[in-house]
Amino acid sequence: MTVSYVRLCLSAGLLAGLAACNAPDAPPAPALPSVASTYKLTTADATFIQQVDEMDQTQIAIATLAATHSNSDVIKAFATTVQGDHTTNQKAVAKIASDANLTVAAKIDAADQEHVDSFSHLYGAAYDRMFLRDVVSVRTADLDKAITTAKASGGTPDIKTLASDTDKLLTDHTSRAHDLMGDRTIRHHAKHKRNR
Repeated sequence: MTVSYVRLCLSAGLLAGLAACNAPDAPPAPALPSVASTYKLTTADATFIQQVDEMDQTQIAIATLAATHSNSDVIKAFATTVQGDHTTNQKAVAKIASDANLTVAAKIDAADQEHVDSFSHLYGAAYDRMFLRDVVSVRTADLDKAITTAKASGGTPDIKTLASDTDKLLTDHTSRAHDLMGDRTIRHHAKHKRNR
């Protein structure tokens, strides 16, 4: 009798426990972490994408001014290309940062903002000249070293792709800016000779 009573109590307790597991008020099991939320950028990767993002934001801001500060359709068209390419690059940065739970700066730092502001009072040929020079000077030794390092040893394929795409973007922009400066110089010399 005692054994049956104990068995009955144990059975009742087990049933109650099982019922509790299936109760509608029980919280759902936590979701397994995704690969994206568990991936952490290396310090070098994080520094690189922040450097690229700052460069992209600065170039977008300067190129955007061309619409109202340049009188040249050629420069305006090139500035639109520069703006679009850096915007695409910036989206790639944002995706990598989001996947790694990293927040990039919402706006450029004070020094870069001061650089952008220096273009705000330039119009016509003065803006065009400074804009082209700026495009050529974007690729600093530090940025070039960071790109080379990320291409060779970035922590993920996305970092390596970003580095490669940034390299191509800057090479193309620099080449086109040099061509435009060369054309401008040639036209200037030809005009100067005619006026003699």
